[in-house]
Amino acid sequence: MITILLALLGLASAAQAAPAKPLNVIIIGADTLRADHLSLYGYSRPTTPNLDRLAAKAAVFDWAFAQGSYTLPSFASFFTSLYPEQHQATNRRGRIPDSATTLAEIFSRAGYRTAGLTGGPNVNSQYGFGRGFDSYLGGDLPRQLDAYIPVMLEWLDKKSAKPFFLFVQPQDVHPPFDLLDLPPSERNRWADADYDGAMDKFLGSFYFYRALNGEPYNAYGPVPSADLKKELDAVRGDPRALRRMASVYDDRVAHLDRSLATLWKELERRGALENTMIVLMSDHGTLFGEGGDFTHGNHFSTRDGIFHVALVIWAPGRPPARVRSLVELVDAAPTMLELAGLPVPAAFAGRSLVPLMKGGKGDAGRLVFGSATSSANEALARRFVRDARWKFVSDDPGPKTALYDLAADPAEEKDVSAANPEVSRRLAGELSRHLLKRTPQAR
Repeated sequence: MITILLALLGLASAAQAAPAKPLNVIIIGADTLRADHLSLYGYSRPTTPNLDRLAAKAAVFDWAFAQGSYTLPSFASFFTSLYPEQHQATNRRGRIPDSATTLAEIFSRAGYRTAGLTGGPNVNSQYGFGRGFDSYLGGDLPRQLDAYIPVMLEWLDKKSAKPFFLFVQPQDVHPPFDLLDLPPSERNRWADADYDGAMDKFLGSFYFYRALNGEPYNAYGPVPSADLKKELDAVRGDPRALRRMASVYDDRVAHLDRSLATLWKELERRGALENTMIVLMSDHGTLFGEGGDFTHGNHFSTRDGIFHVALVIWAPGRPPARVRSLVELVDAAPTMLELAGLPVPAAFAGRSLVPLMKGGKGDAGRLVFGSATSSANEALARRFVRDARWKFVSDDPGPKTALYDLAADPAEEKDVSAANPEVSRRLAGELSRHLLKRTPQAR
């Protein structure tokens, strides 16, 4: 009798943990959205007033970190809950392995109708991102969120008894930037009024960013002329030019924010918010000259400007929360599955964040890991391990390493490993254990 009662109690507990009916899911993967340029995360400019308001009903993760330095490895980690060392989709010759289960596949097998709307070439189907989607619009079209909204709503309005899983990847803030792309009222909100330097000439060109970072030009154009090199050097060394670049980016963040409010209003009008989990996240950030790097920094930067990303989750029936613990994007998939009442694959490397959303304190000693692969030389990798104060960085192949005290040096400009050998040894050991556990050939 006791056994039967315990079994019934277990079933009741499981029933309470699962939603009354399947939760719909919308994932907004805002490409290149750097967390510290959102007023939601304390930025001095009011770039995200609508998100600030909407997030009052959400779980906001203040310190979420991507696992890859650019779109392909980062979204691969998000969808598989595997580190780059595990899925190895770290360059354009790689792809998500067939052995890995993607988030879309899990929801599809659970009876969801699924769709993906993407614009970047690094989330195309050839890399495995289309798996599990009934329809998947890929390509190399830098679409803004407002261009996606009519297509999203048309798909959502189709009559179906199935719950839905929808992924959209807006590129409002991904360079290059078309200065005429925004309405006049949304331009130059934070620009130096009298700036007339060369930065505007280059903002719309991938060639420019590669030239600034010293990348190979390949199909993007010839080696810069002597005159152009001088002009590029002048831009690199001009603080006002760097501020101009950041101000254009901020204009576009604000436009994304306005589009998010438009989408929210349409979802609310349809009653879709009542039973829909919405996840806003980013795959990586961008750089405005930090350490001499621009935009993605050759994909080789491990700075927080690249790896510290936005993560906000709205879940029906869940109270708002402000989570200050360190978390990773590999944690997002198990979190969504638990919220939806679906089983989490044992192979997932991340951990569910639901306890933190419920007010749990989390692990004060939590470590986060990330890796960057050079776009100039894909044989080179740079990896880091980070806790709340320290970041240890190691090149592969070595032997170059560095340690940064983020409390005293958030810009990561001064290597303090010589003055803190015990911290360096501890974190080097943690990174080694992580790689030994996560790298297939190391086992």
